[in-house]
Amino acid sequence: MNDYKAIIDKLNMMEHPEGGYYRRNWQSMLTGDVKDSAGKVVFPDRKIGSSIIYLLPSSQVTAWHRVSCDEMWHFYGGTTLRMYLLSISKGLETISLGPDVVKDEVVQFMVPRNTWFAAEVVNANSYTLCGCTLTPAFSYTDFELAERTKLVDEFPKFKDVIDKIYIRN
Repeated sequence: MNDYKAIIDKLNMMEHPEGGYYRRNWQSMLTGDVKDSAGKVVFPDRKIGSSIIYLLPSSQVTAWHRVSCDEMWHFYGGTTLRMYLLSISKGLETISLGPDVVKDEVVQFMVPRNTWFAAEVVNANSYTLCGCTLTPAFSYTDFELAERTKLVDEFPKFKDVIDKIYIRN
């Protein structure tokens, strides 16, 4: 299943700083002030959404990071992607993004804003092709790669999972 290089070429994808490959395929032309549930403007005069196509080969991982936007992940092809989410309110969550809904995989999943997360392809010698849609539109000013020691300090109970991604990174 290492035919992913042909997909990268065909879709004109480039390396992503968190791991894998991507191409932005949509950004809304609509803009507005995005408010939180309390009515406070958190993103003034911002494009309302954007999306990318993302491919992660099993030889790489999606590094621990967070985005200050809501991020909907969509499964398109390849094999299952295991996503790890860390938050103060829920601790560690593990989500399987993949095609087999009967085996509790999901084809779409929302990563709430400001949630730390990482991912790895479940099967060796394979890849996952998926998409991410962000609201509001993605900006690198909203993106933060985690520092291992700070993440472990914040979530010491989940050190093994945090280290698992860092070791492969």
